[in-house]
Amino acid sequence: MTDSPTGATQIVAVAPPARPGIKEWLPVISTLVVLAGLLLTGGGLIQTVKDTALKVEKLEKRADLRDDQLRDVQVKIGGMDAKLDILVGRQREQRP
Repeated sequence: MTDSPTGATQIVAVAPPARPGIKEWLPVISTLVVLAGLLLTGGGLIQTVKDTALKVEKLEKRADLRDDQLRDVQVKIGGMDAKLDILVGRQREQRP
């Protein structure tokens, strides 16, 4: 309070501090949006890696199964080939 030259007291009103507007919050909001986007992208990449690893495992199991089946077929063909050799050899021996 200050004294005026006339001797009356003068009251000075002080305004309360202004609330922060949208402009003051814009950097914080944009930072949060960018972080959320990064998290979503990172989560998507992690899920893609997991899916790919699962597919690779399935393909490896399928390849192992086919290798086993191929080995079985080769063994059977080897047996058939041996039998044919024996039969052809016997037939040649019986012919004059």
